[in-house]
Order: sequence, then C-alpha cells, then structure tokens
Amino acid sequence: MLEHIKNAQWIWCNHDPKQDEYGEFVDAFSYESGNVTLQISADSNYATYINGALAAWGQYADFPYDKVYDKVDVTSFCRKGTNRIATIVWYYGLESSSVYYPGKAGVLYTLVCNHQVLCQSSAATLSRMSQTYQNHRCKILSGQLGFGYGYHATKEDNWLIGELHGFTPSVIVDQALPLRIRPCDKLTLLPEVVGIPCKRLSETDIIFDLGREQVGFLSFELSSSCEQNITISYGEHLADGRVRRIIGDRDFSIEYRAKVGNNAFLNPFRRFGCRYLEISSEYSLGIQKIAIVPTMYVLTEKKRPKLTALQNKIYDMCVETLHLCIHEHYEDCPWREQALYAMDSRNQMLCGYYAFGEHRFPRSNLELISKDHREDGLLSICYPIKLDLVIPSFSLHYITACREYLEHSKDTAFIAGIYPKLQSIIGAFTDRIENGLFQPFEGKSYWNFYEWTENLDNWGLTKFSSDLLSNALLSLALQNMAVIAKELCIENDYPAQAELLNIRIKESFWDKEKGICYNYVDHISYSQLGNAVAILCEAVTGADAEALCEKLLSDPQMTQISLSMCCFLYDALLKTNKEKYTSVVLDNIEKTYAPMLDAGSTTVWETELGEQDFSGAGSLCHGWSSMPVYYYHTLQA
Repeated sequence: MLEHIKNAQWIWCNHDPKQDEYGEFVDAFSYESGNVTLQISADSNYATYINGALAAWGQYADFPYDKVYDKVDVTSFCRKGTNRIATIVWYYGLESSSVYYPGKAGVLYTLVCNHQVLCQSSAATLSRMSQTYQNHRCKILSGQLGFGYGYHATKEDNWLIGELHGFTPSVIVDQALPLRIRPCDKLTLLPEVVGIPCKRLSETDIIFDLGREQVGFLSFELSSSCEQNITISYGEHLADGRVRRIIGDRDFSIEYRAKVGNNAFLNPFRRFGCRYLEISSEYSLGIQKIAIVPTMYVLTEKKRPKLTALQNKIYDMCVETLHLCIHEHYEDCPWREQALYAMDSRNQMLCGYYAFGEHRFPRSNLELISKDHREDGLLSICYPIKLDLVIPSFSLHYITACREYLEHSKDTAFIAGIYPKLQSIIGAFTDRIENGLFQPFEGKSYWNFYEWTENLDNWGLTKFSSDLLSNALLSLALQNMAVIAKELCIENDYPAQAELLNIRIKESFWDKEKGICYNYVDHISYSQLGNAVAILCEAVTGADAEALCEKLLSDPQMTQISLSMCCFLYDALLKTNKEKYTSVVLDNIEKTYAPMLDAGSTTVWETELGEQDFSGAGSLCHGWSSMPVYYYHTLQA
C-alpha cells in the first residue's frame, strides 16, 4: 500500500515554518463501509483525530533521509456519510536535542478504504497555525528532550468537529523523501493513572502522587472561575519537599492558560516520565482529576527463573524499568532524556531477550542506529540526532549488541545487511592503530567517556593519551566481529588483530609487580572497569586473571565500577571462575539494589546515589541498570 501515500503531497500551513510550531490540517471524506487505513508521516510529530476522537498519534523517531510512515486501522472511528479527519503536527526544528534530527516541517497522509483513496494531503487540504498551542515558545525541558509546550484553552474553537476559522489551502513542501513502514509496533494508550493529592503547599499549589513511576501523556479536568495561568511540573521524587522543577538549565514543566469554566486537556505529543505532578496556579482551582495516560510498547513477559523473595522484588523493579524505557526506541530514562544510546540499549536488549523473548524491537533499534551517517565512520552519541558529538566507545558497544542480537535471533539476513556499517565502525578504530595501540580520537566532537567515575568520564577533554579501555573494548569488538563474520561465512583476520592488540595492551598497561592494569600509559590510576575488560578481552589470562579477580574485589585503591558497567565486572569474574564467583555476583546484586527497594522505588536508578547524583539530576528509572534480569536468568535457571 506504499503507492497510496507516495501519491500524496508533503504540506505545511505556511511558507516559512520556524522552530516549535504547530500546524493544523483538515480534510473531509465520505465513507460507506469497509476497512479504513491511515498512512501518515510527519516532521516532527503528529496526532490525528477522526470525527473529534484521537485515532492515531506518534511519529517514529527517524532521519529525514530514512523517513518512516505509519499504517493505522482507523475503521472504528469512521461513520457512514461525511467524516472529518483533523491532524495537528508539532514541528520541532531543533538541531541540538538528543532525540530528533531536523528536517522540513510537513505532513504526508492518505486515507484508504478498499484500495480506494478517500482523501490525501494536498494543496487543497485546509490548514492553519494552531490557535491553542503556543507557537515559537522554544522553552527547553532539558537539552536532550528539547521543547516543552504551552497551551491556551481560551483560544479553543472546536475546529476538530465544528466550524473552521482561519483555515486556508496548504503550502506544498518541496521534498521527495524515501519512505519505509514503521519497523516495530505502535504504542498503546493504557487506562489513565489518576494522581492522588498528597501534599498541599498552598491554596494554589498542590502535589499529586501517581503511586509509582509512570510514563505517558498529561491529562486533566479542572474548573476555573477566571482566566489564569497554570504551571504543571513533573518529577520522580519529593526529596526537596516538592517536585524538583528547575535543575540547572532544565525546567520540567509546561504552561496552561485556563479558560473560565470547565477545562479538559490531553496532550498527545510529549511523554512525561514521573511519579509526582505539581499544579501551581494564580487562583484556586476545582481539580476534578490530573492523570498520566500511559503510552506503552506492549510486551509479554517470559517465565522468570526460580528466585528468592528479595530477588523477585529486584527482578520486578528491573522489568518495570525495561517496560518504561521502551517507546519508539529504547530510552536511557523516560524522565530526563528519552534518548537512544548504543551502550545503554545494549544492556536493555540483552535483558529483553530473557525478560520478553522477542527480537523485533531490538532489531528496529539496531537498524535505526545503522542509519546514522558520519564521515569519520563512528556512530553519533544518540539516534536520530544531528548534533556533532560522539562517544567513541559506544560505537564498540554497538558491535557487541549486534553480535548478541545474532546469537539470540539467528537473524543472519539482517546482520548481513548492516555488516558494511559494522566494517566501517571497526575500520575507523583499526585505522588509528599506531605502534600496535589504538590512538584515541581527539577534538571537541569526541567525548572519550567510559563510565561516570573518576578519570573515566573525561568530560570536556579534547586531547587524550592512549588508554586501556579503548584498546580493550576494541579487542572485544574485533572478537565480536570475528563471530559475526563466521556466522555470515565471511573470511576475516579479526582474531589475529585482536591477539596482536592484546599483546600490546599487556605490554603497555600491565604492572607485573602489582598485578593490575592501569587506565592510561602514565600508570597513575587504575579501575575495576579497566581491569575487568582486560580480562574479558583476554589481554590478561590464566593465573594473572585469577589473581586480578581477587584484587577486583579487595583493592581499595582501585576505582570502583559504576552501576551501568557492573556487568563487565560480573562477566570478568564469571569468565575466570564461574563456580567460585556466582554467589559473589548474586550477593553484590542484592547489596546494590536492596537500598532502592528500601527507598520505596518501583524502578532501578541511574546510579547508586539516586536523585542526588549529577547535581540533583539523577534518574530513578534508568534502563542500563536492569542487568539483574540477565544474571538471574543465566545464573539461577
């Protein structure tokens, strides 16, 4: 049915769209009987109403050069006779966020019944700029998320089903984009979760508790005796006695201009990740309800292994986190960023194979990441994104994710299709090997980050000396490439390259007397992460690895590993002596995650410090921390 949408035209509501702009588009169509399908694509996000009811929403995160369209059955919204289809499109136009690659403002759609076009976007489609959503507000929620929104209920005119005011023929957008259908399922709206008043700060400032972390659209019903401004803030905790709205340059709030009388609102564009909602108004309100309508990617959980009571609680937290960090793509956290990272998503995919047993969603993410284009051959920091920023080590984690996907799915056809991308990535690293060691990328576009610990986050550094972790991760990536190439029956010399690299790693970073590997060639600092990866890539083996494992657990001078990277520590211990260290790993998981349960959390944290970390911006629902799912399945099965 792709030919139907290809016959439609990209349109917008004016000739000169700007950042943070909303367009409204209306068509009429006649319907008698049969199944009706909406095919639609937009830049940047859309919500379509048929006869006033929300029928389809949510543009897949994509690149303009790899545009995705949705195919949605909307039959249940149609009635015999004349119908109205109305679409609101929110154009971001922002080049600096972590979740969007800017293209031209526009919408493309076709409504089809029994292979006949009922209506489609064209110059004849009536449109206007939104009267209610505040255009060009450009107020940032967070640097990663991009814009929040403002809404003026006082300007509502019932255009979804009533008379049309200020609408004119649409402007044709001059572009011809490649189109492919959404590679995964669309999200589902679940029954709303209504907040319970938990704290009244004043007559005009009330906090509501959703009971647990939720992710979805803001919805409310309230009455106001006058026109007034309302601010609704959202957050994951009340550590300050109220919702922590302002954190540095972030502002986790939206603005609503209430009209006199009853106000009913549902925003179908911006997801909130939160447990608490705070309503601040100029004058008192009659609040009938404030809620989050969960937006979920529906997955069925597999049978879990036999676990203790505490392990079951930890498992529940981890699986809940996985659910809340899956939408158009994997998300690091639903509150602060909602961004797809290659490293974070590798953890989420691996856990998902055991928790859900499905492969379509991880494949769609690996495919989206593969569409990222950079001249240096590396992957951008997030996807889709235009921002010129790279974490080189995350490109190596992507190769790990691809090898694990192949192992669990046996989908050789897909991996064969992206194999040239994998070659490009690994080549970008091996081309920088000098004197047997990889030489780090330098410059303001490259953030040589490994984890959030001392000497390994490297924030702000543009020049960098050769280091243990980039070389050890490259060795692992070469070995993973060898596994992939073997499955695809492709001749390669990756094992030999890894072996040579391992020799130089030990020569350059190993201290024989201390029995540890240093982080850098200056032999000053050393870490659990660096030494764990040195064992995993087999730069350190045999008796040296056995002795090093003991130091990993006992050396107080060794930089402790962070929550996101504990899997490397666990894997190094298990690789060296699974029988000896299985109980150590399981005990460490309980020690690490029990405090989250004790704090009343239903999801797992970004770091062990929780909300206190990152100057008060620590996430309490973070996908990369869900790894106990994997270890419970593989060690407790």
